[in-house]
Amino acid sequence: MTTTPLPVRSRRDRVGPALVLGLLACAGCGSTTYKVPVVIDPPTASFYVNGERVGQGGRRVYEIDFGQSERVCIQVVAASHEPVTEMLTRRQIADQLDKFGEYSWILKQEK
Repeated sequence: MTTTPLPVRSRRDRVGPALVLGLLACAGCGSTTYKVPVVIDPPTASFYVNGERVGQGGRRVYEIDFGQSERVCIQVVAASHEPVTEMLTRRQIADQLDKFGEYSWILKQEK
């Protein structure tokens, strides 16, 4: 019985299928990023996720990435207003979106 040698494959040929298989396997994993509609008043307020400024007030959709964490820290701050800080879990975000369709933070003016 004769065997035909397999063609030599380049590294690029091997990486492509491995990458596709890895992405398909991960598709079954839960996503760590949520697209969250957010309403913030005043429009000049800064919006932070885990200490990183990601945007400004108004109505926008933000991608909130949990990474390997169970919670994210949300902060909303504006001059002459009381800041808001919340620790949110994936479940809390999912429940809020199911119930109201968005997150809303309205800052109170400082006295």
